[in-house]
Amino acid sequence: MKFLCELMVICASLLSCPFVRAAGPLKIVKQGNAYLLEVADSLLGRDLLFGSRVVSLSVQKNISAGQTMGDPIVVRFELNGKYLNMERLVSSAVWEESDVAAKLIARNHVIPVMQVFDLVRRDEERGVNVIDVTRYFSDEIGEISPLPGGMKQGRLEPKASGILCFSNHENRVNVTTRYAYVGGKTPLIVTINYTLLVLSKEPMRPRYEDERMGYFSTVKTVYNTAKRVYRPKYVSRWRIEPRPDEVARYQAGELVEPARPIVFYFDPATPALIKKYARLGMLDWNKAFEAIGFKNVIQVRDFPGKDFNSEDLTVSCFRYIPTEEANAAGRIWTDPRSGEIIQADILWYHNVVRLLQEWRFIQTAAADPSVRNKELSEEVMGELIRYAVAHETGHALGMKHNMRASFAYPVDSLRSPSFTQKYGTTASIMDYARNNYVAQPGDLERGVKMTPPLLGPFDYFSVQWAYTPIFNAETPGEELVVLEQMFREKGSDPLYLYANMAMGPVVPDPAGQSDMLGDDLLKSSTYGISNLRYIMRHLMEWCSDEGDSYLRMTEMYDAGVKQFFKYMNNCASYIGGVYYLPGTVGQHEARYVEVDKERQKKTVQFIVNELRETDQWLCDRELFGSIGNKTEMLMNRQGEMIATLVSPNLLNRLIGSVYPIEEYLQDISTCLFTGKGSLSEYEKNRQIAYVQALKKVGNEKGDPGKANDNLKSAAVYGEMVRLGKKLERQIKYSEHIGFVVDLLKK
Repeated sequence: MKFLCELMVICASLLSCPFVRAAGPLKIVKQGNAYLLEVADSLLGRDLLFGSRVVSLSVQKNISAGQTMGDPIVVRFELNGKYLNMERLVSSAVWEESDVAAKLIARNHVIPVMQVFDLVRRDEERGVNVIDVTRYFSDEIGEISPLPGGMKQGRLEPKASGILCFSNHENRVNVTTRYAYVGGKTPLIVTINYTLLVLSKEPMRPRYEDERMGYFSTVKTVYNTAKRVYRPKYVSRWRIEPRPDEVARYQAGELVEPARPIVFYFDPATPALIKKYARLGMLDWNKAFEAIGFKNVIQVRDFPGKDFNSEDLTVSCFRYIPTEEANAAGRIWTDPRSGEIIQADILWYHNVVRLLQEWRFIQTAAADPSVRNKELSEEVMGELIRYAVAHETGHALGMKHNMRASFAYPVDSLRSPSFTQKYGTTASIMDYARNNYVAQPGDLERGVKMTPPLLGPFDYFSVQWAYTPIFNAETPGEELVVLEQMFREKGSDPLYLYANMAMGPVVPDPAGQSDMLGDDLLKSSTYGISNLRYIMRHLMEWCSDEGDSYLRMTEMYDAGVKQFFKYMNNCASYIGGVYYLPGTVGQHEARYVEVDKERQKKTVQFIVNELRETDQWLCDRELFGSIGNKTEMLMNRQGEMIATLVSPNLLNRLIGSVYPIEEYLQDISTCLFTGKGSLSEYEKNRQIAYVQALKKVGNEKGDPGKANDNLKSAAVYGEMVRLGKKLERQIKYSEHIGFVVDLLKK
């Protein structure tokens, strides 16, 4: 039965990959058992995009059917006597042929040969060069393998491998090959589709990246003997422009359709509910394009027929990925010469629905009774799907995350019915501002919205900046004046400020981080924690249906703990934090603005106090009777948070800041060692974790030549001595304090 199923999959693959289509200057012909590629003379020296994608495979391992792990590459064919060379463009260098040093620059950026083919024949009359590509496409093509590293085991078995089918098109060819690997621990069969696409002779005019606007980009190295070498970045964007005969109408302010719309095809396997709301999420972006004069830019269609090849390099898809991974993603392939997006995918992993439900529950269940149930209504679930797909569509349009967008809104506005109904939780759907955890019980009834917007003000601005045609410019440099004016018109309005995603538990800019809401993190986190307390008090009631397992209750408890420590880490970014305002000279009063000292000191008190409070509301003995004792886990998480507060990275930020490192450490010690009453196990654990964290930093061997290492070590040592002397006066009252003093001395 298993063999028959595999045979049916292979046959389906063959049926979906026809051998004959309208061919262009690139064409594959099958003669007997040989596959011949015809390359017209008109293509010699032209740029082609060469990429691959998985069609089917025997085991999912960090990749699924329809995906790829590798970016396409640019290649060229060049005639070399009785051979045809396939060359690969590897240099990012750009220069003008008119430059006096053009020949010298070219000599330092020669295009290397990737593969050499024997000429089977040359048709002089038709101007066609014919090569045999049977062996090439039957063997592995390492330069563009779509597989993740370590997936292949054993050896390639030629008897079970080979080309399955091919197709010819006006500007590309597709070849589908099956590979069988045997002899390893786990046998593997994978089918891969290769696309060789002829790129346009004239690349799209690039648009230079600007740090005030987040787009994926391609780096170039520009040589010009009249200037210094510089490295501009070309943003990734689709070629959206009016048809030549409609330019006048467009410039007159009429809505026109683009010459080439962006078309997404739905994977037929997509469940109906997801498909219904995903379509809305993709089409939401058309409103932003209409604001710059284009209608029907994004179009969503079903697969047109059984012979449709969704793995073709030019086909953009909404792909349903049936794995346990809880994720969604937007992926793009670009022409590296210009940044033009050639193809995009929106990947929807099966378990992302579970993740969306979890976020909605743990962030809004206190205020919204409708999300407390095990299963959400279609209306609520549909809104979550629509939001997630719209976010990934933004990536498919070339956009990065904008983690500053949620900081644009005052916290109190997130409890306003009129404000949230109009603006949602954030100024950009590209932020990670999931749901309105600021909203309190009773706010929903007043009309407060619980979810992000369809699109925010920054999203409209982002489309305007990247996709508005600038007809009076001839070069990317000439566009800069117009683009700069767009930013100047927005000034310092927080709705139009950008911050890329920063990595690490405590990011340097408090205004630019994920999973936060509002312009006052202490205030919004206070609201969020209040909601978590409410949820935990009702967790057994909301997550324990008779006859069900305890899994949901356990998962939501763990999610609540995770959410709480997100609040803690987000708030910790105030400590040594600096607001960064990207822009050109004169746009802002200052580029770097330190968080004021008073807010930093309040943050220390807030974090330590909230950690202390968790001893009460996260340590529910009755709840532990259902989900198991979580004491050790909570103590470990609290210890990790304390260690974060005295981590080398965070302490380095305080050197030379408005909040002296010595004062900061003393403030933490004062908050942790109050000297009042008997101590719980949790409080003892926090104190020990703090001392151990200090000792770890103090024992690290820094670079003697680095001032920060020296000052940091001196400050930590000084605080350990000061704290030790303070605690020595309390030893007679507590054996625990004696233990802590001994730790400080070791």
